[in-house]
Order: sequence, then structure tokens, then C-alpha cells
Amino acid sequence: MKLRRCAHLFVELDCQPRFEFITLLNGGDGFDRSPRWLAYAAHLDFPVVVSLEEMALLQAVHPDHWIALTEIETCFAASMVARLLNVGLLVGDDIAANEWRERDERVRAVAWWPPAAIAHRYGRWQGVDTKARIEAGNVLTTDEAVGAYGEPPSHDYRRRPSATPQRLDAPLSGVLDGFLDKRKTCRNYAADAALDSAAFATFMRRVWGAVGQFEVGRGTVALKKTSPAGGGLHCVEAYVLVQRVAGVAPGLYHYLCTEHALESLQELSHEAAGEHAHRFVAGQHWFAAAPVLVVMTARFDRLFWKYRRHAKAWRVAHLDAGHLSQTMFLTAAELGLGAFVTAAVNDHAIERALELETEREGVIAVCGFGPRAAMATTLELDDLQPTVATRMLGAAAP
Repeated sequence: MKLRRCAHLFVELDCQPRFEFITLLNGGDGFDRSPRWLAYAAHLDFPVVVSLEEMALLQAVHPDHWIALTEIETCFAASMVARLLNVGLLVGDDIAANEWRERDERVRAVAWWPPAAIAHRYGRWQGVDTKARIEAGNVLTTDEAVGAYGEPPSHDYRRRPSATPQRLDAPLSGVLDGFLDKRKTCRNYAADAALDSAAFATFMRRVWGAVGQFEVGRGTVALKKTSPAGGGLHCVEAYVLVQRVAGVAPGLYHYLCTEHALESLQELSHEAAGEHAHRFVAGQHWFAAAPVLVVMTARFDRLFWKYRRHAKAWRVAHLDAGHLSQTMFLTAAELGLGAFVTAAVNDHAIERALELETEREGVIAVCGFGPRAAMATTLELDDLQPTVATRMLGAAAP
């Protein structure tokens, strides 16, 4: 057998206290505070504890050149090599190593900037339930956070407090101002209300639909949508979890942006759709009640095809999702509906439901929209105090 090191590997000296039952038996407080080395690889879901001897072994094996197992075992213990193969930090060319090698090769096939690959992989959530954490008292209130951390940095941020700022002219007014004023995050949705088909189609076409395309080169097509995107690639895809839409059965769908059509991925009962929604948004029940949830994923293989191992490209995917979210909010404001976007999502659950390969396509955010509830049970920013500028410009308006 031949082996090589995995494509991307980062090592951290971890000093965080961690529960260790044996310390209780020895009369301690139950926490181990000894430092340890953690190895993070872009194709693994969890870091691996490694010793200094194992780090020396990893250093001796090149990530791009295969080396015979017998050759490496002349310098390092066979048991150490076997462990690193078992946990995936080393990958082999035999059948037994297929899973780790296939994952590692998917990472290699997409031209990730290594720090971004690690951040994306380990920033994903699994099994988080916000509602349960709140009920258990594990989420600090604002007052508790201030008590624990002090007051937050000021909302009125100034770099030159002693300088007199130059006042700007009153802005031009137009139709867009009304929609911008109405734009807000809705946390109260009518639990039984369905979204009508026309409104649903309007959201999908206006926000995620492609209005044109241009062949830049052989096999390379740039898209034009209502929102900007890095390189014209529009790497963000829209997957739709339908709970209550007139004329559309509950289920998971993929939106085809050039055809303005849905391809069905999985039919669901109303109950199953609701369970998916709760898991997707990590128990944020105020969002899970929306009749439509849209998972925005980034096709990293498409984006990094052009921006290969680029230090800025990973940011572009998140910027693209932000542009799309604002277009969605403005559409909701025009239609008189509620909307939200959140990055507090259970990536692992979404990936399993959509059958995504996270090395090639990963979850960025979940948004949703639908009719508002008649009565608000969750806080929304309704009773606002005007800023200094709003008071001045309002007084000057005709």
C-alpha cells in the first residue's frame, strides 16, 4: 500500500478545559486543563488529538506524493501509521481507505484556499436546538450578557469624537424608500396560512431567477440576476422547503434558475416538513413557522473554478447570499409579507436532507417568507425611536 498526507491540515494547541470523568475519581473538579494538539483537516468533521511524535510523522509524509507504507514504517511505528490512517490524517490507496481518500480527493478537486476550507468545514452546526437551549436557561438575556461581558461597543461609532461632522444634503425620495422603510425581519408567521402561488412565484423569479445569460468562453456561461454576484458565476443555489404553498405539495425542491421551475427532491408530509424546518433553523421556532424556507447553498466547485485557492473567494459566496437576501426582503415589503434570513442553521441536517457533498457545495444561510401572524408573540423591531438624521430629515420633508 502507498499513502500520503491529506490535502489541508492545520494544527492548534488547545488549552480549553474539557470534562474528564477520571479527574473526579482522583478528587478533582472533573475538568482536564492539560494542553493538547488538535489536527484539523478539511475533509474531516471533527478535529483529531495528535501527539508530537504523530506530528513528526505527518511532517515526513508529503500531501501530493505517494510513499510506500513499508518505507514510512522504517522510520515510524506501524501502530502510529495505522492510527493516522484510521482517523483520516493519512490516506491510503487501498480499498479499506476508500472513504477518507474519496473525501480528501473531493477537497483536492475544488481549489479551496486552505484556511477557508477549514473554516467552512468546522463552522457547521449539528443538533443545535435554540428553543430547547432557551427553555433550559442556557441562552443569556441581554441584561445577563451585559452583566457577564459589560456593555457592548457603542452603536454610535465615531473615529474622531472631537471633530464636527459635515452634514449631507437631504436624500432624494422615491418609491424605493417606502419599501426600504418597511423592510424588517419577521419573527411571527401565521401558523396555518398558506402562501398563494403568485406570491411564491414572484419571490423565486425576482430573487433567484436568472434573467439572462452570456457565453464568456467555451462551456463557460455567466448569468445575470437581479442581484450582483462575484465573477457573474452566481454560485448560490436555492433549495426550497415548502410547508404551505397553494398548488405546491409539501416537500424539498431545487429551484432551476434558468427555467423558473422546481425539481422535486423529496415529497414530505406536513408534519415531516415542519420537523425539517425546525431542524434546519436550529430550533428557532419563530422562523420555522414560515410557509416557505429557502436554503441558500454555495457551489464552491463553480466559484473556485475561476478563483482558485483565492483568499477572498470564500467571502464572495457569503456576499452573494447577502445580496439575494436583501432582494428577498424588498420583495416581501412590496407584497406586504414577512421575511427572514439566518445563518444559525444546522448545516449537517440540511446536508443530509439535500444529499450535499460539503466539499463541493455547502450551506450558507436559510431564509423564508410568508403571511405575518395577526398577533406578535416574539419580539420584532416595531416601536423604533428615530435617529438624529431621521428627525432632522423628517422635519425638513415637505
